[in-house]
Amino acid sequence: MYFLWTMIKDKRYTVVKNLIESGHITLFRQIFDILPKSVVYRDLGMNNARFTNLMENVELFVVSDLFRIADLIEIEKMKILEIMFNQFGVDNKKSAGRKRK
Repeated sequence: MYFLWTMIKDKRYTVVKNLIESGHITLFRQIFDILPKSVVYRDLGMNNARFTNLMENVELFVVSDLFRIADLIEIEKMKILEIMFNQFGVDNKKSAGRKRK
């Protein structure tokens, strides 16, 4: 007997998409206030340790992984790059402030 298995996508991806499109989510890590990182890293086929490291050091993300996240959320690829760029800017300001002290 043949069964067609389809991946059922978490409904919170749609919530995140709407929040990004309405301008309420502007930073990458804000996505995970709504959507658990465990859902995303499993859907990407990553492990927790690697994904956590990438979230803490967003500059280490590979563009193809960001594009896969954009596909999961169903947003334009340029939008995920913009959100990541914003996160990188915020992170660099924080680290620059720590270096000055």
